[in-house]
Amino acid sequence: MKPLISIRFLVPASAMLIAAALMVSTSGCDNMLDIDPKGTQTSANFFQSADDANRALAGVYSGIQQQVRATYQGAPEFLAGYDMVFGAVASDNAFKGGESRNDQPDMDDVQTFSVDPSNLYVAKMWSSLYEVVTRSNRILERVPDIEMDEEEKDIILAEARFLRAYAYFYLLQAFGMDPDTNNGPGIVLLDGPVTIGAADQPRSSEPDVWAQIEEDLQVGIDTLPTKSELPNSEQGRATRGAAQALLVKAYIFQENWGSAESLALEVINSGEYMLANDFEGIFRTSGEHGPGSIFEINYATIPNEEEGYYGNVYQASRSTWGFGFKNPTQDLVDAFDSNDPRLAATVIFDGEVMPDGTTVDGGASRSGYHNRKIWIPQVEYPQNNGQGVFAGPSNVRYLRLANVLLWHAEAANENGNTAAALESLNQVRERARNNADNPSGVLPDVATTDQAELREAIYRERRLELAMEDLRFFDLVRQGRAPEVLGEAGFTEGIHERMPIPQREVDLSGGALTQNPGY
Repeated sequence: MKPLISIRFLVPASAMLIAAALMVSTSGCDNMLDIDPKGTQTSANFFQSADDANRALAGVYSGIQQQVRATYQGAPEFLAGYDMVFGAVASDNAFKGGESRNDQPDMDDVQTFSVDPSNLYVAKMWSSLYEVVTRSNRILERVPDIEMDEEEKDIILAEARFLRAYAYFYLLQAFGMDPDTNNGPGIVLLDGPVTIGAADQPRSSEPDVWAQIEEDLQVGIDTLPTKSELPNSEQGRATRGAAQALLVKAYIFQENWGSAESLALEVINSGEYMLANDFEGIFRTSGEHGPGSIFEINYATIPNEEEGYYGNVYQASRSTWGFGFKNPTQDLVDAFDSNDPRLAATVIFDGEVMPDGTTVDGGASRSGYHNRKIWIPQVEYPQNNGQGVFAGPSNVRYLRLANVLLWHAEAANENGNTAAALESLNQVRERARNNADNPSGVLPDVATTDQAELREAIYRERRLELAMEDLRFFDLVRQGRAPEVLGEAGFTEGIHERMPIPQREVDLSGGALTQNPGY
């Protein structure tokens, strides 16, 4: 396949070109579902060549990077990624952190379940994800008419559909799912040519949204290359395995256990992935796109670039160079067995001396702990580039083989296939204990054949293996355990399973877009 303009290095000139062609207007009376290309180079004259198609696709990939610059309390400011806020801070795995309650109060409101439709993070999650949908739709509308290599064209279209499925999935789990009935209010589907007035559409039902997600991902499965077929320079592009794994996740969220088990097994047995021996090394920059990585969101490897990862800065200790957000809770620390090697690979303890010789002060954290999975050595520290940008080099590990193994274990257990469930679950535990200095007695295999006990063991393993990877809140909601686990934090059953639709979007829709109950 022909090379794509670098997903990792979207230089400002390229970003400006993409923005001019795919701009989403959010000013005046337009909302995020009203799409109108702006600038001197519009979509009408932009999609003329294969290079244009590749640049437009790079623009969609940049959309999932969550590089959010916003006006915050009257001043320009960078915001943390919404996955960190809604996936972790809203859960029992992490405290918001920061300097005080007034340091990003909109994030604090998510943690205490006092979030309302004017919340800045809610608005940015909605707008960022619909921008990904819009850019994908523009590609799907215009690229078919370009005279170019047909195989390359098909792959670009399949990648656009994968990225659209990614955005729809996140929107649905955040705004439109009903975990009890699988028949929630859904979200707005913009699956055809985008025109002014699309914001007047009502929501599509949850089943209809799932059907669109599944259709998009099936195209990816049928069309995209495998990970091993991509050159190193193109790692980070969607692959067949990424589409399969995201579809497994879709099946899991719908409790389609049969399809989830069989498709997860295809990924596991594909020969494309294996669990990396070094658990902690997965999360260092040297571990990017490692053997167990199925899909990563790429960020610039050069610190301080606009396309760097703000999470490094937001989550690092205030005693070093960070802002001190997303602190691991004591409850999370206590959930680990004391001899589980993943604890030390997940949590930085008060006064711990890091491999680069720096000492981390836990007093700069609400809990005394910091997230080790985003830690980077001093030589990679972000510095102010003169434009207020403090961006690190870490990729986000969105889909790992461990995710798929644990989904397979969960689905197999629900299907009564206990032996298969135990095999996948214990593969994850085996890798973890092999990182121990003294493996004797560390993380023994789970042996129970009781379905309820095994379900709890799988849930616990997901929490420990994937801790601080911004998945916990949505896991608790889909498992039906959020009211029990998060009740003391303010979670109200029947309301907080879903976030509020941004009120501005509801108002501008003329009543077509309905608000979620309780908001």
